[in-house]
Amino acid sequence: MTQPEPTRTPQKQPWWLRILGVSALVGAPLIWWLNAYPPAPYGTTAMDERITRSFEQTPQLEQVRNRGYLRVATLISPTIYVPDKNQTQGLEYDLVTRFAASLGLGVRFIIAKNIDNAYKLVAEDKADFAAAGLVVNLARENKFRYGPSYLSVRRQLIYRQGVDKPKNLQDIGNATLAVEQGSSNQHWLDERTKGGVLDISPNDVPDSSDLTPPDDGYAIRIKLEESSLGTLEALENGTVDYGIVLSHEAMLGQKLSDKIKVATDLGPPVSFAWAFSRLADESLLDKARQFFASIRANNELKNLIDRHYAQFEQLDQQLAQQFIEDVDKRISPYLAAFKAAGKKYDIDWRLLAAMAYQESKWDPEARSHMGAYGIMQITAPTAQDIGLIDPANPVKNIMAAAKYLDQLRALIPDNAKEPDRTYLAMAAYNVGIGHLTDAIKLTKIQGGDPNRWRDIRERLALLSNPKYYRKLRNGYARGEETIQYVENIRALHDLMIWVETQHNLIRDAKH
Repeated sequence: MTQPEPTRTPQKQPWWLRILGVSALVGAPLIWWLNAYPPAPYGTTAMDERITRSFEQTPQLEQVRNRGYLRVATLISPTIYVPDKNQTQGLEYDLVTRFAASLGLGVRFIIAKNIDNAYKLVAEDKADFAAAGLVVNLARENKFRYGPSYLSVRRQLIYRQGVDKPKNLQDIGNATLAVEQGSSNQHWLDERTKGGVLDISPNDVPDSSDLTPPDDGYAIRIKLEESSLGTLEALENGTVDYGIVLSHEAMLGQKLSDKIKVATDLGPPVSFAWAFSRLADESLLDKARQFFASIRANNELKNLIDRHYAQFEQLDQQLAQQFIEDVDKRISPYLAAFKAAGKKYDIDWRLLAAMAYQESKWDPEARSHMGAYGIMQITAPTAQDIGLIDPANPVKNIMAAAKYLDQLRALIPDNAKEPDRTYLAMAAYNVGIGHLTDAIKLTKIQGGDPNRWRDIRERLALLSNPKYYRKLRNGYARGEETIQYVENIRALHDLMIWVETQHNLIRDAKH
């Protein structure tokens, strides 16, 4: 007979989980959102009938056009929706705003507390659809229609470093498993165990007699979390040893913590899609279908997915973990300089800060074997060209680097738009404008888009191959290092935005 799991004393959370964790993510930052959109009774027959009659009288698309904007339920998460005070971002933000623009409409994003709440907003006609990194979920298809899938990910079993790596769910035995409440992972577990999943709180572990599995399945203890980041946090601080998340979430957890490991995939790949109410007609959904067909055909969907996910795949794990440690302790003396340089040259100061960390770990006395010096690692020839007399002065070094990056942006072909233009300028900052020009030329020759970082990145990797560099004007270059350089900065920049956003949301919620 199994015994109840002993109560654990949670360890002190590291800085990144105190900021990214569930308390910061769905606690204080959401109070003012939830006050604006209080919950209401869900799915009553009278409400369903009223909503159905509304759509019978006026199709959903016509209602939206009359209103002038879309109401979209979403979730705050690093790759989904980040309400940054300078520029809101996230894959869902980019997709929804483009969809709205295609209809000539505005957008009102409604922040949901969790996945269940996002669906509820749609079911009660408080949102036209949900765009919240939702996985197509058969358990919800009686109430919701899903739009076209736009991203495929894997469901993964993760475990805490120090415990044996499980080969499958059965291997975790009587241990508690963390899972996001309302997620497709929770519903998948329900199906997998054929009704044997138990919902328990961390302080109310049931007696083993309550863990009797059903005749045709097996029982698993689960700890429901408000978000996927809450699941990662539960493993990091030792509340549980196991969890289930999606592969992009597991990747982020592994990059930022050496305590989170991936055990195995669970089941086939799953797909993201927007969720629409079945009580509505399909007029708005049909427009969404046309929109996704269009951005799939012109490769815009691939570009957006690359913008929000590729950099985290490339991000150096050790660099990421050290960055999270250092950003709380070392950046303060240089904040004013980064902000001043960013304002003068129209560059996000957080991007400059990310570049500086990649270059020198924010060390104003750093020197490279190539002779680069200072917090932004400016070489002597470049310093002379841009008029930097005192590279040891971090304020002047940062301002000079911003000036140089701005000059490089001006050398990028005019058809390159942001953010690709700045990504290419960063590549030139690292490898030189000549080698970047070679990569752009090679991209054209091979039929790629010479204005997209995603396409040019592939050709940079070829600059160390004699088959290619011998035919190019500027010859050999370590293009792979430049790719890593740019992707690290892109990821660190996104982390900087996420961290600052959480600080701002918590501050606003307190006032």
